[in-house]
Amino acid sequence: MPPDRLLIVDDDILVCDSLRELFTLEGFRVDTALDGAEALARLKNDDYQVVLSDIQMPRLNGMELLREIKGLRPGTQVIFITGHGNIDGAVEAIKLGAYDYITKPIDDVRLRLTVQRALEQQKLLVSYESLKQRLKPWDLQDTLLFRDRRMEKLLETVHAIADTLATVLITGESGTGKSLLARYIHEHSTRRGRPFVKISCGSLAETLLESELFGHVRGAFTGAIRDKKGKFEAAHGGTVFLDDVNSASPGLQVKLLRVLQEKVIERVGGNSPIPTDVRIITATNTSLKDEVAAQNFREDLYYRINVVSLTLPPLRERLADIEPLVQHFLRQFNALHRRKVKGLSRSALQLLLRHSWPGNVRELENVIEQAVILCPGDYLVPDSLPSYIKGANLTAPSAPPGDLTLDEALAQAEKHILLEALERFKWNRQMTSRALGVSRTTLFNKMRRFRLTDPRRQPPAPRPASAISQDAPLH
Repeated sequence: MPPDRLLIVDDDILVCDSLRELFTLEGFRVDTALDGAEALARLKNDDYQVVLSDIQMPRLNGMELLREIKGLRPGTQVIFITGHGNIDGAVEAIKLGAYDYITKPIDDVRLRLTVQRALEQQKLLVSYESLKQRLKPWDLQDTLLFRDRRMEKLLETVHAIADTLATVLITGESGTGKSLLARYIHEHSTRRGRPFVKISCGSLAETLLESELFGHVRGAFTGAIRDKKGKFEAAHGGTVFLDDVNSASPGLQVKLLRVLQEKVIERVGGNSPIPTDVRIITATNTSLKDEVAAQNFREDLYYRINVVSLTLPPLRERLADIEPLVQHFLRQFNALHRRKVKGLSRSALQLLLRHSWPGNVRELENVIEQAVILCPGDYLVPDSLPSYIKGANLTAPSAPPGDLTLDEALAQAEKHILLEALERFKWNRQMTSRALGVSRTTLFNKMRRFRLTDPRRQPPAPRPASAISQDAPLH
């Protein structure tokens, strides 16, 4: 088994050399970088389990590096080294997804222990996600079971266009199952034996996107020590799924238009066009027509990707689908967590039907997984469900039907649910977004929309090295 890889990032070469020696003796394969930009170049080409980084650095500081890592290598665990005067910044880094921080002067024993725990966390997450994917069949009729007529009509359209070369635009709120639908289209086409490659347009900085999508040649930039294929080359003969295409930068939009028009790509630093044979499916959680009108999205690209348009309705508009989805998730998480939950009580189902599901199917999946883990008996009952599911139905603000429009009433209920969940998790955005089944970006946007801010002025107390990971099951 190859050694675990550790990247040390510090602008003090003596610190780098000292830590390299320490962790080489611990059995790690260690690389070093003298600033965030050099570290990012290494991360483009190599996969590290753990990154140990300073915060204050030239060119690209630790916080900026953390954001890039979460887009480029989301499974990599980041530990910060900080002086006592910058603890507030380290605490903020944990909120953004860092594993932990170590204060100077460095205690070697604590540092080794923290790195080892971060490594165990990284391997646990990789194993868990791999197991979930193996247990989840990729058949829409088995994973997104439906009784709703709108979903039935949608699937009829999907079957009609699946085995064509038409580009497809899937529209729907976050968590409705857009990537699952894209994979279903791929699996029901003649390309099903070829790769299906998903690209999230909003997860990587523009400086990384061109290399990730189109590859690069050796020497194209600092850190490019070998030729590398991009995702479009990797998907040759198959399907490329561009998620969150509404987040594509103007530069990326130009390059995507060329791929669609000319069917060729060029690696960064290269000058030879490479033919590419891919079917492109895109997805957005906003109206691209509105983005075109606001001049945030190219009109010519919009018409290129919108040959076939599919809209996934939110879960609150197809409540008949909740029960079959719950039954599917029960089977899935019984197998995953070795539980034997037989079903759902009627009272628990009624609570699920009353909830507004701002996180859609993804939120429902998260709720059922948590309930299966914590269920003490054979059936899920109201006490098995998260408190915000039970409490929202009893305390959500109400108004006479004539006082609010439907959109206003839904927005009011959604704001209440978000506030209750944030307070429940002490305004920890990572835990709140996980419980609601939405991304942290989606949660932040909704908080900004409803002007929800943490009322506490003091930062939270630093988390001890032995604290349970925020990714552990919620209790």
